[in-house]
Amino acid sequence: MLESISGRRAPSPAKVLRSLFWKLLFRGRAAQQAGAQKTKRQMGLGLTMLIYSVVGLVPALFAQNADSFVFACTLHGFTFMFASLTLASSAGTMLFMKEEAEILLHRPVTPQQMLRAKCAVLAGFALMLALALNLAGFVGGLWTKGATWRFIPAHLFSTALLMLFSAASIVLVYNACLKWFGRERLDNLLATLQSILTIVMIMGGQIMPRLMQLDAFKHFDHVSGWMLALPPLWFGALDALLGGTTLDPATLWLPAGLAVGVTAVTSWLALEKLGSAYGQGLMNLNESAGTAKDSTKPRGRWLAALVRLPLLRWWLRDPVERESFKLTAAYLFRDREIKLRLYPGIAPMLIMPLMMLFSGGAGGAKATMMMQGFATCFLGMVSLQGLMFLGSSEHWRASAFFHVVPLRHWTPLFHGSRKAVLVCLSFPILVLQTALLCGIQRSWVPLALSLPAVLFLPAFSLVTGLMGQWLPLSKPSEDVKNTSAGCLMMGASMGAAGIIGGLASWMWQLGHFGIYLAVEAAVMFGAAFLMKYLMRDTPWVALQQE
Repeated sequence: MLESISGRRAPSPAKVLRSLFWKLLFRGRAAQQAGAQKTKRQMGLGLTMLIYSVVGLVPALFAQNADSFVFACTLHGFTFMFASLTLASSAGTMLFMKEEAEILLHRPVTPQQMLRAKCAVLAGFALMLALALNLAGFVGGLWTKGATWRFIPAHLFSTALLMLFSAASIVLVYNACLKWFGRERLDNLLATLQSILTIVMIMGGQIMPRLMQLDAFKHFDHVSGWMLALPPLWFGALDALLGGTTLDPATLWLPAGLAVGVTAVTSWLALEKLGSAYGQGLMNLNESAGTAKDSTKPRGRWLAALVRLPLLRWWLRDPVERESFKLTAAYLFRDREIKLRLYPGIAPMLIMPLMMLFSGGAGGAKATMMMQGFATCFLGMVSLQGLMFLGSSEHWRASAFFHVVPLRHWTPLFHGSRKAVLVCLSFPILVLQTALLCGIQRSWVPLALSLPAVLFLPAFSLVTGLMGQWLPLSKPSEDVKNTSAGCLMMGASMGAAGIIGGLASWMWQLGHFGIYLAVEAAVMFGAAFLMKYLMRDTPWVALQQE
């Protein structure tokens, strides 16, 4: 009736869902300040695509002396590593938002329709990133050996197919894990997977340029054995068959067939076979109460035991700090949103110093020692980034409780959260990094060079409190996405790490390391006392009524 009156045909549910999810992807979920959020996201997307275009220049530089098949494999390797892994790091949040079950699933929309729409949006978003990454490669591929004008449409087709394969694979893995492992394990899996993918991207950025300079890679002429398990080679073979190559086409039919066949099978499994379980999975995410077995688990017992340890009991002798410590620690290990935002963000803090250390190893023993001191002190960024994320939560309205209880000041809440970040994140990462360096170098020198960081990290974690009143979990997530603040903290952390770590390695070489530790301890205690004094002069900010 309405269609005949208006003269226009109503859009299909699939089209409406795709439009909705595109808007959510680029505008965010906050209704407040939607225009500003949209502008920020568009600027961020433009900057991301610009960075990807610059990164894409790296494989394009090797086009002239390579066969079209080798060059296509290189492009697909970069695309798979950067665009696909970026997609994987953001797909979990989009696929499993528990509010969507309350809003959409009572409408005439099937879970399969939602899943297909989300998969289409994810694949389209990944294709945008992939096209930016391959922009220089489209032109450079014309100068490769054996390539014809067909290389451009062939590479465009294979890149789109690769992004479809990536999106379908991610949906398949997440959907299978939700069906077989449950909500809590899914949350842990998403956080772990995104952290691993972030590390892989950083390591791949160091490994891929070195790999392309190997003679064996430049003269690569066939695909067999274990190489058939590498997806970039499948899609590179498809490029070579369609766009021309100097290799024997008979050796490329099998990997090219795998590119098409595996993509089709993966898409069918993700969207059809397990698609029916997607709706039940969304409903499971909304279950606030667990089973009787889960409700009797002593979830807070380990926290109570932790704060009773002698050293922590003395350090957390203020009862407000102790409760803030327990609250923050519980969110660090249990809250889905915190885990998905925080852990992938701090994963590079562990691997980046190691990569810088290995890159500087060619400068000799002195350069290596200098980088060791810098690497350990650079972990001060962990506490800054951790506190930045912990200042926001989807439960931010509950922070009104802080304003009605009889607290003298906000600083005990800040110190409790700060100490939780140090105990649960900063110091464990420092221990892990030091153990890795000691094992790799088969020396105890990295252990000694980590001692300045033990003094530096607690003092440096106070910097966040100098920026104004800080309360745990007190802001909406949209209000803390401040790129300039993140860059400022990164610069401050690198500068402080360079000074503290550089002086530590220099004093070690001069034989005055013990004196340096004593001086650093005095300076850090003095700086901590001064920062705490300045924070005590920062008054409470009145609660803003919504």
